[in-house]
Amino acid sequence: MSETYQVDVLAEETHTGRVWGLLILPAMIGPLISLALYRTTAVVWAASFVGLIGLGVVAMTWSGFQYRFLRQGVEVRMLGFCLRSIPAQSIVSYSIESWSLLRGYGIRGLGRTRAYVWCNQVVHIKTTNGDIFLGHSDPERIVRDLNMVTGIVSRG
Repeated sequence: MSETYQVDVLAEETHTGRVWGLLILPAMIGPLISLALYRTTAVVWAASFVGLIGLGVVAMTWSGFQYRFLRQGVEVRMLGFCLRSIPAQSIVSYSIESWSLLRGYGIRGLGRTRAYVWCNQVVHIKTTNGDIFLGHSDPERIVRDLNMVTGIVSRG
């Protein structure tokens, strides 16, 4: 790692959905059975397409969302790609909230709202550009890391 990287990164957290990934794997049995029973061109293409999508989803849930808390803001990453960058100066407030299955898991949102969630607890970050929800099994850690980014000593 470069020295600049170590100085700028205050904390890193990972939020995985490994249970969801394991639940997706059995869903891929159907296309495999179809492929074994009916080896036609259409079935091979359909099973290959479903298999690639399924493996991609399993890879995304297994690796999860990586949150990098930097001096200049927060980055949300997945599989090495930056999905979202939140400048520190745009963070207005943040708090821990519950998240329901009805709102969905994964990457969610429309317009100025985005969620990166695999669980029922989130940190709701209000920014000057909209709302962002970061899921984590220990949301207090996310708040602690956000406190370092924003320079706030403690939040009640």
